[in-house]
Amino acid sequence: MVRHTNLWPFGAVLAALLIVATWFSVAVWQETPSMPLYRDVILVGAAILMLVSGCGLIALMFYSRRKGYGEPVRSDRTPRD
Repeated sequence: MVRHTNLWPFGAVLAALLIVATWFSVAVWQETPSMPLYRDVILVGAAILMLVSGCGLIALMFYSRRKGYGEPVRSDRTPRD
């Protein structure tokens, strides 16, 4: 087992990037004018559709893996001459 004991600088850099990205996103969000209600509804609908389709594709991937559809083709037949 490989242990990485000096990962705290990497974690600190990632945490700092997360804080800066969050601060920038909130600053830009507060600067923009508010959207009409129909645009908010469209945005929420699009987010829900993306979440449902993503979850559906992941579920299909797990289903396919469990049923063995990703395995190579094998045949017990002897080849014809």
